[in-house]
Amino acid sequence: MSPRSEEPVDVSVVIPTNRMHRWLDQAVTSVLQQTGVTLEVVLYLDNVKLSPGTDWADDPRVRVVSGAESQGVGHALREACRQARGEFIARLDSDDVALPGRLARQVAYLRTHADTVAVTGQAPWIDEEGVRIGAFGHSAGSDVRGKLLEQNVLVQSAIMFRATDYLAVGGYNPLKQMEDYDLWLRLALRGRMAVLEDDVVEYRIHPDQTSRGVHPRASYVRTIFAGRKNLAESLGKSAASQLLRNTAFRTALYMMYYLPPSVIRRIRTLTSR
Repeated sequence: MSPRSEEPVDVSVVIPTNRMHRWLDQAVTSVLQQTGVTLEVVLYLDNVKLSPGTDWADDPRVRVVSGAESQGVGHALREACRQARGEFIARLDSDDVALPGRLARQVAYLRTHADTVAVTGQAPWIDEEGVRIGAFGHSAGSDVRGKLLEQNVLVQSAIMFRATDYLAVGGYNPLKQMEDYDLWLRLALRGRMAVLEDDVVEYRIHPDQTSRGVHPRASYVRTIFAGRKNLAESLGKSAASQLLRNTAFRTALYMMYYLPPSVIRRIRTLTSR
């Protein structure tokens, strides 16, 4: 295995996985093929082992971190980000694809917008075979913090944020789910959150995803409501208006928990615009 460089890089791309599925090679390769920035991949193996003969495992830009006991995605991300050496940290799910130019475009945006702490972009959906089948439809904007008071409009697999801001807010909390929304709400207290018009990742839809099944009464949901309250106060929103937003959000959580996945995807497309 080639020696790993300890030199600083522009971007650390964090990819956690708890299974060796057929899309992992494509995810890692899509990052290693990025141009215009120096980068590293921090691959967190959550109680799994790397398959023998993996070509990119010898790439000095790949840093493999192993967790012996699975403690959920929040814990995995927290541990992986501790290893990041980049000025910026980007996320990619292990079943998604970083589109060409993604990292350079997001780095350029953050370096020219000092008041912005995080930037994401469009994430068209693909099926198990890579065929495009839809999109989240999140509207682009230079500051979407107001929309974060309604719902999570930042696709985790497409986001990039400043490492300094990440550390300043305490990083990922080891939540079982919604660890992304929790982090966004805290980052948003420090500055703007932007969504580009450009497609930056392809987001894979398949039956084994862990993003479904958010229980409306779980403890991590209470954490989210506390974060929404803090951000609303920071942005000068009234308690009454936030109560209305919270009621709508709670209703949506119940719907997403009980409705079939096909209906949920349709609702996401319509309501995220």
